[in-house]
Amino acid sequence: MARRLLRQKLGSPAMGIALGVLALLTAIQAALSDPERALGAGIFALALIGAGSVSRDASSGALQMILARPIRRTHYLFGRYLGILAAYAIYVAATAAIGLALSRLLPRLLGSVAPAGAPTADFVRGAGTALLNALLFAAILLCFSTFLRGYADVLAYILLSLLLGLVPGLGQSLHADWLRRFGETLRENVLPNVDWSEVLRGHDPLREATGRYVLAVVAFLTLATVIFSRREFAYGQD
Repeated sequence: MARRLLRQKLGSPAMGIALGVLALLTAIQAALSDPERALGAGIFALALIGAGSVSRDASSGALQMILARPIRRTHYLFGRYLGILAAYAIYVAATAAIGLALSRLLPRLLGSVAPAGAPTADFVRGAGTALLNALLFAAILLCFSTFLRGYADVLAYILLSLLLGLVPGLGQSLHADWLRRFGETLRENVLPNVDWSEVLRGHDPLREATGRYVLAVVAFLTLATVIFSRREFAYGQD
C-alpha cells in the first residue's frame, strides 16, 4: 500500500511539477535564511502528498477491489500512512540537498551579496523537524480521509486549526476564564506545538509537549483505524 501511494503521488506529472516548484522555493529560502525554519514549514507539500489518501481510492472504486483481496484494513490504512511519510521524506531530503548545495554555491557566485552558507547540521535538523511535524499532520489527514470525500480532509484540518485557535480567544473576549483554559488545554493536546529544533539538540527531549505530541499521533491513528474498520464502502462513480 505504501508503494501504491508513492506511485500515485510521485508518478503524477502535475504532482511532480508542483512538488518540484515547492522544493526549489523552499531550498532557496533555506539557503538564504534559516534552513531549520524553512525546511520545518513544509505543510503545503505534505498537504499535497497526504490529501485524499483514502477517499480518492474509495471514490474511484479501487479501494473496494483492494479490500476484496485477503488484506486487512489496518494493513491498507497504515500502508497509506507510511506511504505519505515516505513520499514526504523523499521530498524533504531532496529539498535539503538542493538547499545545502545552493548555500555553498551562492556565496561563490554572488560574493559578499549572498549570506554565508549555514552549517550542514542546520539542514539536517531542519529535515528532522519537518519529518517529526509530519507524523501528526499525516495522521490527521489520514483520519479525516477515512470519512470525508475528495480533498475535504485538508479543509477539515484548516477548520480544526482555526477552531482550536478561536476558543481561547473567545474565552478571553467573554472574560470566561474557564473557556479560555479549556480552549488552551484542548489545543495543547489535539495540536501540540513542540520545538523540535531544541529537542534534536538534546535539550529536554522528554518534555511534556513531546509526550502530548506522541499521544495525539496515536489518538488520531487509532480513531482512523476505528472509523475505517467500521465503514462500508460502495463502489465509486468516477
